Amino acid sequence: MASSASEPTTRLSRRAGAAGLCGTLVEYFEFATYGLLTVVIAPQFFPSGNDATAILSGLAVFAAGYLVRPLGGIFFGRIGDRRGRKTALVATVVGMGAASVLLGLLPTYDHVGFLAPVLLVVLRLVQGFFAGGEMIGASTYVAETAPRHRRGFYAALTPIGATTGIGLAGVCSGVIALITTSGQMAAWGWRIPFLLCLPLALVALWVRGGLEDSPDFQELAKNAQVSRTPFREALKTAPMNIVRVAAIALMVNAIGAVGTTYMVVHLIADIGMAQSQVFLVSGFTSVFSVVGMLVSGSLSDRIGKPQMLAVGLTLSFVLAVPAFWLIGTAPGALVVGLLVALWQFSVGVQNPPMMGTFAELFPPRIRYTAAAFGFNIGVIFGAGLTPYAAQWLAKITDSSYAPSFLVLVVAGAGLAVLFSSGAMRPVGAAQAGGVSPTAEIPVEAAASD
Repeated sequence: MASSASEPTTRLSRRAGAAGLCGTLVEYFEFATYGLLTVVIAPQFFPSGNDATAILSGLAVFAAGYLVRPLGGIFFGRIGDRRGRKTALVATVVGMGAASVLLGLLPTYDHVGFLAPVLLVVLRLVQGFFAGGEMIGASTYVAETAPRHRRGFYAALTPIGATTGIGLAGVCSGVIALITTSGQMAAWGWRIPFLLCLPLALVALWVRGGLEDSPDFQELAKNAQVSRTPFREALKTAPMNIVRVAAIALMVNAIGAVGTTYMVVHLIADIGMAQSQVFLVSGFTSVFSVVGMLVSGSLSDRIGKPQMLAVGLTLSFVLAVPAFWLIGTAPGALVVGLLVALWQFSVGVQNPPMMGTFAELFPPRIRYTAAAFGFNIGVIFGAGLTPYAAQWLAKITDSSYAPSFLVLVVAGAGLAVLFSSGAMRPVGAAQAGGVSPTAEIPVEAAASD
């Protein structure tokens, strides 16, 4: 990592890890809740009389929340690179929490007509804007405060927060579906998870409010090296590394989106599983994703981040078709839970090396902005459009297997890029050649301090 800052203290590292975890928990709790409850929310805002059309409309709104994320990444990246990581991260958690609560209070189509879907889209755009500066900003802050020999492990904490948020969203939605009738769920039950974002956001704000800025940013400010135009500088000095970030983010998020957002819609609308079962399976199996992240984060400090990313992509490649085939045979919730758990584990293995790599590709003065912009471009196509694309493919092909082939293409392309780029060299070989252990993916000379 290009930095001249002193080694962070253990106390700062732990508090930074907790702050990153809490903030991304709020973000992904809300985003996952909308994805999980699309089959319930969509008819309330898009009453077309056709469930499949309503679901597609709901997934399109889900995708809309991602379209403005690059703008949010640029905006909050600029704040983070010019005024400090803490300032940006406090702003994002406040904005995300407020927009989520307002979404839970929205009137439906029956009450205000066409205004209802318009307000839904507006709030999703607001959420996406604030989310654009959240996860990658938290990862940047955690990376800059982590001990050098444990950066892989600390890189797992921010995605663990995201996975925990997804898991809590599943459990919360499942419990509400169990204790309400289908009519009650459609009328007011779907609102509860969004309203719960208020206490979650307040906790995250309390944790982040007590932080100090990262040693890297403090060093920049002390030496008057803060970039005046971080986005312009990033485009000029590190365009290929921004592309690399976008490509990796697209691959990992696409695989994750098929196994979470689309899988929930598929199990309920196509397989016919009960909503409560699907939500609870989605929630509890997120534990396996956390396990995958902890294993991957620890091992990446020993064998390298690209190597662990390749392991995760290989698992997804091997699992994709068999998982959809077995689910298509309409097995019980136990078998479905096992398959989703394996899928979650494979995606969990991919996340820490992905997030840890992003911070290492850029110097501190443009790190927040450059990483956030590239990450959010990848997230648009990976997490945002993939559920819609998977549903569309399944519909036009009349085959429940179509999304699995999408995963095959993405995972295969990711493996090809890793092996062809020279990123798969062992860490020891890089060190022997005089290369920094963190420079496991080529970094442009123009982007270094």
